[in-house]
Amino acid sequence: MAGHRPRSGHPARRRPPRPASRTKTGGRTDILGALTLGLFLVLLLLPISQGHEWGWTSARTLGSFAGAVVMAGVWSFTESRVREPMVDMKMFFHRPVLFSDLAGLFVGFGMFAQFLGVSYLAQVPRDVAGYGFGASVLRASVEYLLPSTIASLVVSQFGGVLIRRIGPRLTLALSAAMGIAGFTWLSAAHSSAPSVIGAGMAVGTAISLGYAAMPALIVAGVPPHQTGIANGINSISRSVGSAISSALITSLLASRTIENLPAGVPPLPAESQFTLSFALAGVAFAFVLTLSLVGLEREQQAPRTEHLPATKPAAATTAA
Repeated sequence: MAGHRPRSGHPARRRPPRPASRTKTGGRTDILGALTLGLFLVLLLLPISQGHEWGWTSARTLGSFAGAVVMAGVWSFTESRVREPMVDMKMFFHRPVLFSDLAGLFVGFGMFAQFLGVSYLAQVPRDVAGYGFGASVLRASVEYLLPSTIASLVVSQFGGVLIRRIGPRLTLALSAAMGIAGFTWLSAAHSSAPSVIGAGMAVGTAISLGYAAMPALIVAGVPPHQTGIANGINSISRSVGSAISSALITSLLASRTIENLPAGVPPLPAESQFTLSFALAGVAFAFVLTLSLVGLEREQQAPRTEHLPATKPAAATTAA
């Protein structure tokens, strides 16, 4: 308080208060849109995660997928008819948002492919299968997965710098290139621990840069009042990609096992299934590279929205 005391006897000058904004925002909660979106995601993700146990051609799996398609149409119809929708469908199909969501789908796929593939690979007993590292769950997590997480954490500190220097589009392309390199490395050389750890760190770097670039792309491509829901939809797309990856990688590893194992040894995946899983994740990042270089525009502009009427701009400003 003493530091802010006026030096002379004159009273301290106070800035005039700013006039209150006459622009008021409001809205209603889109309950119907939230319910239909939630039901669509449940019907989509449940069979993806349980399809291996239910059977991919079972009535429950196919019925859930059919219900997801129907609910996607119901949700889209609902959002196009509601006065204040939770998701503006024009914004949803706006090019920067749509292609960023597709990129999020593939990045989420690659993230879980690395997590599951490396985790299972590290736990395969080499003396029985001829490959793997025979690690426990704890050792697999600390020795083979933690380095990629640390690399992701360290690189995240420089994501904003890269976005300011080269832009979010090229940052996403760099992320995709790192992901392709990391999964190519894993596919070709996964017989030694340093190789698996190094490739995992490359993939962790790719995921960190991708997660930094996609929100920046969306923020640059939508009006300010839609950034929250647009980034929320992007987060959902990453979750869907992770769920698809989890189901697909698990099914691939279980679809072909090593024959003539000793008695009492549980089924072990053939080594070729790990190679195929890592290759599919590399293809996913190749799609991200294509989306960033071809699908996304060099200079993005937010879609046009209705502007609120100005309230006496000249007179009000002069009077204030």
